Amino acid sequence: MRKQTIFEKLEIEYQEIDGIFYPVLSVPTEEEQLKDVGKYGRMWIGHLKSIYPIRYRSLVRFGELNSKAMEVNEVAYDLLDDIESGWLQKHKPQNANSFIEQLHLRNQARMMAEEMVLHDVVYQFH
Repeated sequence: MRKQTIFEKLEIEYQEIDGIFYPVLSVPTEEEQLKDVGKYGRMWIGHLKSIYPIRYRSLVRFGELNSKAMEVNEVAYDLLDDIESGWLQKHKPQNANSFIEQLHLRNQARMMAEEMVLHDVVYQFH
């Protein structure tokens, strides 16, 4: 049985060139790092890129941008849901059968909650 190389143990790909094995090392592209980070994660990345470029480059270099953006997105949506549901509990529609009135209340709650989320989570240094 052949002994595994360090690269095989760490599951790093390598290629053979002229009898020498070289590791295939690459930094993920920005598009690969932005996979599935969500709406608020992308907004946070744009804010970070323009206001804190050193922090942005550091996260990209160490491959942590995607995970941090996903974390920001998750926190933002949790806060959004909490604010929205709390506001809707305090502001009940006068006519419970009116679709339009309920729609207006939900839209108002979403807009207000989104402003708070943008201010408190997305446009912050993480």
